[in-house]
Amino acid sequence: MDLPTALAKTWPYAVVAAPGVYAVIKDLLGRRALARRAEADLMQMAQDAASGVIHTLREEAERLAQRLEQVEAELSDLRREHSRMILDKDARIALLEGEKRQLEAKVSAYRRVLAVHGLADEPSSQHFEVAAGDKPVVTPAVG
Repeated sequence: MDLPTALAKTWPYAVVAAPGVYAVIKDLLGRRALARRAEADLMQMAQDAASGVIHTLREEAERLAQRLEQVEAELSDLRREHSRMILDKDARIALLEGEKRQLEAKVSAYRRVLAVHGLADEPSSQHFEVAAGDKPVVTPAVG
């Protein structure tokens, strides 16, 4: 069988089959395009979702950074206040130690005066309590 005879016999089948082959090829190409479009849509949705999460995380990080600055400022204030309180306490202790030395010096001076006048320095068997407050009150201890 030669080529012209073969073409003459198969031509009607080719004419009938051509639209079907064209439809199958077009369908395959259309499915690829749809698949690519669907993939692009999914990628866009994923990017949008990731963008939203990233934005939320950035806002949270900024909020936490601001809070950290506030806490550090408060801590700095508390440290300054603590240092001031320690200095005040140390000054108060030094003042009280000075007052104690003055009172001890007075007691020593009174004892010398008593010794000069021949009066014996008798240790007291009576104990006293000192009440705390603005003005100390010394009262004999009971019991």
